[in-house]
Amino acid sequence: KAAEIIHGRIKLDVAPDDYTRSYRLLTMEGEPYPPEELPLARAASSGEHVENASWKIRRPDGSVVVAVGSARPLFDPDGRQIGAALTMRDETLRFEAEERLKEALHLKDMLLFEVNHRVRNSLQIVSSVISLAVQRVKDEEAKKVLKQTRQRVDVISVTHRSLYELGTHDRVDCAQLLPELCQQVVDTYEMGGNIKLDCRATGSITLPVGKAVSLCLAVTELITNACKYAFEGRESGRIELLLDGEGMKATVEVRDNGIGMDLDKPAPNGTGIGMMLINALSHSIGAEVDNTTGPEGTSYVLRFEIADSEPPEESQPFNPNGPRRSIGEKG
Repeated sequence: KAAEIIHGRIKLDVAPDDYTRSYRLLTMEGEPYPPEELPLARAASSGEHVENASWKIRRPDGSVVVAVGSARPLFDPDGRQIGAALTMRDETLRFEAEERLKEALHLKDMLLFEVNHRVRNSLQIVSSVISLAVQRVKDEEAKKVLKQTRQRVDVISVTHRSLYELGTHDRVDCAQLLPELCQQVVDTYEMGGNIKLDCRATGSITLPVGKAVSLCLAVTELITNACKYAFEGRESGRIELLLDGEGMKATVEVRDNGIGMDLDKPAPNGTGIGMMLINALSHSIGAEVDNTTGPEGTSYVLRFEIADSEPPEESQPFNPNGPRRSIGEKG
């Protein structure tokens, strides 16, 4: 009786070869189901066990039912196959719910793509406005500050670009993105091409977009500091970016072979914003920061959990007056 209801027919009694035509059975793609591939036919003709196969049934009234069934051969006491049995159930409601969910997810993806694309375009406009200001400003110190601000805006812009280019929408693999961003920074302070950047990455450091932006900003600030201060009085230098995302805790290290830092020397007037940003951004992703410096160079290491947890309530990712760490004052 249940099978009659599912098929929308009063009588079910035809040979296996006639199943597809008589009962108008379709594949999930809507094509006529090859008779020899039907679960019951496979069980009857070759003794196969078929589990949870899906197909569609077009009833005489035009409605379509999604059926899920399992088929098995039947044997007599002597082990001879004497038939086959099919158990089936109507999964139309579940299938329709899944289709609606797929449509909703597709719409969400389209909206997120558009949002990230527009955010990136808006950030590019901001960057262009800052560039115009740089051209008009006469004061060299003001120009320098504006250029650094534009660079930070560009970092956020590239992060959002990666969201819609990679199709992830709300998560970024910083192990893939950071080498490109850091190379752009080094190219800006190239010293005639004599600063070399060596990037090495293992595993992935995939973070929600908010944390990814904070990490990318913090690391590019460290690269900027190295380019500006590590090689004073030298003709060349090397910066290494080491990214390790294998495990529950990620490690990001920026180190150079420069002249080292005098941590007891106060920062020059008008500087220090970069280091303040690094402190605040590191706190926003819950990173532990270690700094070592000496005649052979300087190293900054950030360690943090790769998780979806939110930053501490009291932290603000872009607040330069946020919690400070004693990791140097140049910036």
